[in-house]
Amino acid sequence: MNIGEASKSSGVSAKMIRYYESIGLIPAAGRTVAGYRVYTMTDVQLLRFIRRARDLGFSVEKIEQFFVISHRKANGYG
Repeated sequence: MNIGEASKSSGVSAKMIRYYESIGLIPAAGRTVAGYRVYTMTDVQLLRFIRRARDLGFSVEKIEQFFVISHRKANGYG
């Protein structure tokens, strides 16, 4: 899906999706031959999680820390 569809499905604005991508909070989106961003349902689920965490008052930094811890545990380091 394109960025507009991902935005609508996740509740995160296109501007914030681009921002989260630029700071590395979410992985870089795939691209079409024409260079347009393409998002998967996994990307949308991640954006929904971020949206819920932000709504609960978590900072971007805290969310990023959670992802680091989660990644370590998923890879057997925690």
